[in-house]
Amino acid sequence: MVGYLATPEYQKQCLSRPVVPSIMMGGVFSGISVLQGAPLTPQLLAMNCGFLYIYHTMQCPMEAIQGRQSLIHNVIAGGTLGAFGVQGGHLGIPFVNPSFFYRFPSVTPAMAAFGVYGGLAGVLGGMLSGKPL
Repeated sequence: MVGYLATPEYQKQCLSRPVVPSIMMGGVFSGISVLQGAPLTPQLLAMNCGFLYIYHTMQCPMEAIQGRQSLIHNVIAGGTLGAFGVQGGHLGIPFVNPSFFYRFPSVTPAMAAFGVYGGLAGVLGGMLSGKPL
């Protein structure tokens, strides 16, 4: 199994397979944002589609290195993108009250974003794809 995940054929498929689902789900997430009051812009659609594509493709080298698919790859990819998105001002942190950072000043927004987005990716990856830990 280690050999197959590291082959150029698998990596090519791993990079091309998420294109259409990323566009479709990026459109859905953009629609949800518009329903919540955000203006529909090409940047919103590109950001949602792009983040989803990067989330999927970040897992390809981790699979090749470890030699198997793992739920931990989902958590690392989701948490990393969430942390960078919050640091860049492109994303907010769902489920976290802003007063949390006053009560716990040693926790930065990027750390909280990694936890929240990584946790979401782990839960969704576990529920929808059934990946082992």
